[in-house]
Amino acid sequence: MRKPGKGEPTAAEGIVSPNRAGFGFARVDGIEGGVFLPPREMSGLVQGDRVSLSLHKDAQDRWVGTVKSVLERGLSAFLGVVERSGHELRVRAADRRLAIVCNIPHSGTQGAQPGDWVIADIKRYPADGVTGEAWVRKRLDPERPVEMSTEAAIARFDLGQEFSPEVLQEAKRFGSHVDAVEAARRTDLRNVPLVTIDGADARDFDDAVYAERDGEDFRLLVAIADVSHYVRPGTMLDTEARARGTSVYFPNRVLPMLPTALSNHLCSLEPHVDRLCMVADMHVSARGSLKGWRVYPAVMRSAARLTYDAAFALLFTRDPAARAALGPLVDKLEPLVEVYHALLKARSRRGALEFDAPEANFVFSKEEQVRAIEFKSRNEAHKLIEECMVLANVAVAKELKRLHMPALYRVHQPPEQRKLDNLKATLHVLGIELQIPDEIRTRDLAGIAPRVRDAELRPFVETLVVRSLSQAVYQPANIGHFGLALPDYAHFTSPIRRYPDLLVHRALRAGLALAPRESSAEQSALEPIGADLSRLEKRADEADRYVESFLKCVYLRDRIGQTFEGLITTVVEFGCFVQLLGVGADGLLHLTALRDDDYAMTRDGGQWQGRRTGRKFSPGMRVRVMVTSVNPVEGMIDLELAAD
Repeated sequence: MRKPGKGEPTAAEGIVSPNRAGFGFARVDGIEGGVFLPPREMSGLVQGDRVSLSLHKDAQDRWVGTVKSVLERGLSAFLGVVERSGHELRVRAADRRLAIVCNIPHSGTQGAQPGDWVIADIKRYPADGVTGEAWVRKRLDPERPVEMSTEAAIARFDLGQEFSPEVLQEAKRFGSHVDAVEAARRTDLRNVPLVTIDGADARDFDDAVYAERDGEDFRLLVAIADVSHYVRPGTMLDTEARARGTSVYFPNRVLPMLPTALSNHLCSLEPHVDRLCMVADMHVSARGSLKGWRVYPAVMRSAARLTYDAAFALLFTRDPAARAALGPLVDKLEPLVEVYHALLKARSRRGALEFDAPEANFVFSKEEQVRAIEFKSRNEAHKLIEECMVLANVAVAKELKRLHMPALYRVHQPPEQRKLDNLKATLHVLGIELQIPDEIRTRDLAGIAPRVRDAELRPFVETLVVRSLSQAVYQPANIGHFGLALPDYAHFTSPIRRYPDLLVHRALRAGLALAPRESSAEQSALEPIGADLSRLEKRADEADRYVESFLKCVYLRDRIGQTFEGLITTVVEFGCFVQLLGVGADGLLHLTALRDDDYAMTRDGGQWQGRRTGRKFSPGMRVRVMVTSVNPVEGMIDLELAAD
């Protein structure tokens, strides 16, 4: 949609977001803050609906929408609580923002009773004078928050769960062993000691690595599971993988893009068995530059399945017991460390962004209660694999250009000026002055956090920089990757769990004359495919964040009344958001909870300041707060200042 002029009526499409007060907003491209939808326009609409709108300006100079039609429903199922309504049952969405209540026919109750928590499938949407109808899909135990949050996310984001019998049968028809005739056609790397390095709970091993000295330089091999050999265009397997777009990982459950017969076995680079792969065989200089590359199909046999912790102990802390247990193979892994250090130097020279915020890991009891939240930083083994994968992605992107093959690149635009201005204003409140050149470079943003002397404040500044960045997406036009400071980049290294990587493998096979060129792989056809795969990636990320937020809220629900150290992250018109350190969850310190003074927002809009005491609340400020209420379903945490 073109950006409308002031006072100009226009048509648009928007995504609906209801408010529990009855009104709503529509997210419309080109209109910051969204379009207001009065209560009368929200009748029959639910969260995520895509609607056609007629827009006009009201007396407050804000955009207001009139709904013309519903183009696509954004919600097909939801987490709800069963209620009795006269002689009938109905289900009300547990998230009040969804604003939906549906009757349950007798045949659709699944034995649910009033008060039960359920996942409900919408059969008829509410409309003027017509009540919605829903059937109970599954009854849930509210004392099992891991299952409840996962099922709620699956319903909310319409994620695929079970594979059809036809798709499962198609995956199984390849058997459990690599075809010997196919293996004989390929470069034989079975005697090369490639190893996989993954998380302890990983089951789908996409990538294996090996390095060796080549004079002053190095040879680095990155072998990637050859999913494209098995998942061919036009098959049911391909149709299902395309619809999912990506695997989705939850704390205790995975929704794979491909059936486990492929994702966890025949495609997975398991140790000591033959596997088909595509290889980026790279010549790396001592300074970490990519001097040359070849990409080819091969057959390999992983020499070991290492975890990140095991690889760290072997190669970086050089633990004697760990090295002795691995035997002679450990010496063959040493060049990987040298390559890694060379690649780090190259990354530093490029000025690439590098943020290493610890990730939250939940500790559960046998009863699925959240016992603790632990934050674990990536170790050097994580970073070693990351650098190897980045270089392989670069080599493949360059190979696609050499072959003149249309493909989906992983691109990252420079940040918008508006976001840079917001970053500059917030940093100013923190006492950090940011000079932004006319043409911003990655190193200009990468250099901000290291200038912060307060080590405890540095992660917050890194977060501010991340929030200023654009979202990386998939598209056929190669505009480079701003965050990595790379002119050529494509996702190649995870075809088991990312459909864009599978498309890159197909493009390579076609370019290398190993497979016919598909009409769907032409430049014009790839544009909408890239946009949709970017959407599916975002959907998976939102589902993951929903579950993480839900479980953090469950953890805090058992700690209402307790005090926590917090860091103010954002100042808003109704208070400020505070990140609870040690939990990683954001709660709201509402203006009404600041009772020690009469607070007013400063002229720059960046701080709250007491009229009498002069006390300020601003981003980056540490506060002690008490948790007063928690709503896991809505991800809401209310805070007050602690008495001390």
